[in-house]
Amino acid sequence: MPDADRATKIQLVKTYLKVLVALVLVAFVWLASSYVRYLRDDAVRCDTLTLTGFINSDRFVEARDCLVRSAAAKKTFVVKESGGGDAAAAIALGLLIHRHHWDVEVIGVCASACANYIFPAGKTKYLHQHSLLLFHGGPYQQNMLEMAEKFDRESAMNGPPAGSVVLGQTNKEGTITFSPNRSKAEQEVRDFLSISDGSAVEYLGKLKSASDQLYQELGVNPLLSTYGQSGEYEATYKSYKYGGFIYRLDSLRRLGVSNIEMKEGEWHPEAHPDYRDVYEVRYP
Repeated sequence: MPDADRATKIQLVKTYLKVLVALVLVAFVWLASSYVRYLRDDAVRCDTLTLTGFINSDRFVEARDCLVRSAAAKKTFVVKESGGGDAAAAIALGLLIHRHHWDVEVIGVCASACANYIFPAGKTKYLHQHSLLLFHGGPYQQNMLEMAEKFDRESAMNGPPAGSVVLGQTNKEGTITFSPNRSKAEQEVRDFLSISDGSAVEYLGKLKSASDQLYQELGVNPLLSTYGQSGEYEATYKSYKYGGFIYRLDSLRRLGVSNIEMKEGEWHPEAHPDYRDVYEVRYP
C-alpha cells in the first residue's frame, strides 16, 4: 500500500476516534446533568412519604424537604406502623403536613404522638378497615408538670443526668425524654418550633405552646390526647393495665378531627390484634 494511502487511512481512523470520544463525553455530560437534575427535583416530584417506626428528629429532617417542596397534585403521608415517638418532632411534622396540604393515611397502628399530631394534621385522613389510633396522653397529661418539676429539683441538687431520662411510663402514657447531648437534628426541630434552652418545666411549657398552635390551626380540641385520662376514665388510665385508649369516628369528629375517609368498608379497629391493649372512650 502506498505511503500516501496509509497516511490517509490513519488520519481517518484518528478522526473517527476523536469523534467517538467527543460523543462519549457528550453522552457522559448529559447523563451526569440529568442525574443531578433528578436529585435536585426529587423532592419536588415527591408525592408519598411512609413512616414505619418511631417519630424522631432525624425523621423530621429527612421529611422536611419533601413536605415543603413537593409540587405533586396529591401528596400523602402514609403511616404503615408507628408507636409514636418524640412529641416535638411529631408536632413539627404535623405543622408541615397541615401547612403544605398533605393527606395522611394510616394502615396499621398510629399511636401516641402519631395519633396526637400526625393523623389530625392530614388534609384528608384515610383509615384502613383495621387501622388503630391509640391515644395515651401528651404535654397536658396530669402528671407531666409534676415529673418535670421533680426532674428540675434533682438536676439542681445532683447536676444534669449523665444519660437520657424518660419522664412517664413508656407505652402506657405520654412521655418526654431529656438527653444531655442534643443532636443537630434535635436542634433543628427546636429551632423550627422556637423552643429555646431552659429547664424541664420551661421545655414542657414550650411543648404545650407548640401543641396549642397546631391544634388551633387544625381546629382540633386540645383534649384529644388526654380526655381518656380524666373524669370517669381516670381510674382506668391510672391502673396502667392498658397501652392507651381509642375514640370511634363520632367522638373524633366532635373533637374536631374531620375529613376522615375509609379506604375500604367500615372501620373495625377491634379487629386489630392490639385492640386488647386499649379501652374505648366516648367524647360528649
